[in-house]
Amino acid sequence: MLISDLKKDLLDRKNLSDVNIVVNKGIFIYQAVEGNQEGDDYPVGYQGETKMGDYYRYLLPTIYATIDDFPRELWNGIALSKTLDFTKDRVMFNNYINQYFTNVVSDFF
Repeated sequence: MLISDLKKDLLDRKNLSDVNIVVNKGIFIYQAVEGNQEGDDYPVGYQGETKMGDYYRYLLPTIYATIDDFPRELWNGIALSKTLDFTKDRVMFNNYINQYFTNVVSDFF
């Protein structure tokens, strides 16, 4: 069902679909754990605890984008993490966001 939903999203939304961003742009997509109350929403397949406001890896690209794939004008808005490994880390806990992302790309270029 997930695959058919993603294919439909690609057909309906074309370039704006999540699938296009992952497959053609090489960008990881994380989505927020949300819901009306704690426990309403959770990342399927993840065995650890999460809370509303955490982020879970939704889609994983097969090729990876690099900073050079983004226009230089956007670099000021791209946060960097020296601690996360997006290929392994399935959940980002909301109370650690400031520790995960300590710099923006323009700090280094």
